[in-house]
Amino acid sequence: MSDASASVQLPGAGHTAHRFFVIQELLGTPDLARFYADLLINSPTTITATRERQDFSKSTAYKYANMLAELGVAEELDEYEDGSALWRADPVSGDWTDEITLEFGPAIIAVYGATSVDDDLELYVDRHGKAALAPAVMGTITYLKGETTRRGVADDLGVPAVEAIAVTQAIGRVLAVVKNFDPTLSDVAFEVDVHERALEQGPYQRPDE
Repeated sequence: MSDASASVQLPGAGHTAHRFFVIQELLGTPDLARFYADLLINSPTTITATRERQDFSKSTAYKYANMLAELGVAEELDEYEDGSALWRADPVSGDWTDEITLEFGPAIIAVYGATSVDDDLELYVDRHGKAALAPAVMGTITYLKGETTRRGVADDLGVPAVEAIAVTQAIGRVLAVVKNFDPTLSDVAFEVDVHERALEQGPYQRPDE
């Protein structure tokens, strides 16, 4: 993982290495990624509220909260709501450069987290592997920007059109909620037209205004 703005000195390299480690950890366990994404979207929020939204047990929710705190991407605040401590998660992002540069941020983490509860995303990963999610997210964003069609995304991904339609719709439901919380998408202009009923059935819901 590289960052063009990162310092070549040890502190900067350490920061980049830490982000790389955090993203690896989040992309290693779908449920942890989903817990992180929900906490980020709804910050500040309580662990109780997060586990109820995502249907985690109390012990699992607190285990994940403590893991995120140890990773340095979430913290317990000295504030309370209905007698429970509020927590806040921070966005994490970084670049991976090989033949091309991929920018990983909360959107990709949230999509990966959704694979444990969204049948279309789970099936896509089963067929093509976890690494295929990043190009699918990029393809969905390209479609949402109006620069290609869903069939064009299918051609780029090398999958049948019906499969591309299903996975881009599933990713769209995630992006509709997560976009505003992902700094890597702050300068990317696109709109996600998702019916409210579809959002209600999705893995994440927009926070209360």
